[in-house]
Amino acid sequence: MVSPVRSLAHRFAILVLVIFLAAYAGKCLYSIWANLRIGDIWSNDFFAIWSFAKFPVGDHAVNIYDRSILQEFQESLGSTPTVHLPFSYPPSFLLLIIPFGVMGYYAAYGAWILGTFAFYFLVSWHREWPRSATFIVVFAPAMILTFVYGQTGFLTSALIIGGFRFADRRPVLSGILFGLTSIKPQLGILIPIALISARLWRTAAAAGVTVLVLILTSSTAFGWSIWPLWLSQLLGHADWAATTKPQYMPTIVANLTFLGVAVTVARVIQLIAAVAVAGIIWLCFRGGVTNLGTSTLLVGTFLAAPYAFVYDMPMVTNAILAVAHDKQRMHRPLSIPEAFILVFSLILPMLMVETWRPGAIRSVPLILLFGLIV
Repeated sequence: MVSPVRSLAHRFAILVLVIFLAAYAGKCLYSIWANLRIGDIWSNDFFAIWSFAKFPVGDHAVNIYDRSILQEFQESLGSTPTVHLPFSYPPSFLLLIIPFGVMGYYAAYGAWILGTFAFYFLVSWHREWPRSATFIVVFAPAMILTFVYGQTGFLTSALIIGGFRFADRRPVLSGILFGLTSIKPQLGILIPIALISARLWRTAAAAGVTVLVLILTSSTAFGWSIWPLWLSQLLGHADWAATTKPQYMPTIVANLTFLGVAVTVARVIQLIAAVAVAGIIWLCFRGGVTNLGTSTLLVGTFLAAPYAFVYDMPMVTNAILAVAHDKQRMHRPLSIPEAFILVFSLILPMLMVETWRPGAIRSVPLILLFGLIV
């Protein structure tokens, strides 16, 4: 039985966390309003996505991988010459975003961010979750920063979470969602391991067919040379991503290079970590898909992936809530170290963006959270 003092302390801690998250959300949302009010659409990452969506409308889509041509086009939309926004996504991503290219910027931004957030919220929400969990889904720093940047984090998180949520009941739908995750392939590297370990053959087959359809459709629409061109530039894209605001990347290789470790050594350590994480994921899914098994994969993705950004982290928030709910379901209150790990992981995106030196430990809370779930 929980003592009255401990119950009061628990309620007070939740209240402090709620106020803190709401205040940070207010600060970030004000910055969006301030920029858009003066017509500054270029400081938001969605400008890049919007420019990518508009490019095939007036030019040959294959030229989107020519950085000089793409930059000239972006400058015609108002971007400055000092800002480099290359298209590093696979060609299939163009299929999904082209409709936004025929819209004005503000309409496209609203449709994109609200639509992808609604998708994420729907696949994340559980009836048995308390109201505080729903609040965190909306106001967690990872959510707010994805909203601020106008990036792909809601979409990719929803695809992965939804894929596992439907894996048992609707395997074909699950596979389609996993197949669509290939628009950011580095975030899906653990999914095949989980599906094979759990023996979800229909889901794996549906995912493979979806990827094949995306390749054939995008090749038909944009030219058969576009996929070989993307593959030929894959390493260049990875090198570019590794040098783009490394403090905003929670991956092991970015953390190590940030601390001064040579890139080659950091990549070897990253590979070793990825193999270790993959082995643990295999074991976690041997008994099928579970909430904690899925959470292990969601967090492990950022320890195994060669590169990922702070705006890819809404899925980590989902994992944090799954751990807290599991404790509640088992009628086992969180210990102080467990609560610290969950809160530290929850506010990690804010620490990465708002600070510099504390950002050097950005892999630590994810390693601790991964260990806690395992």
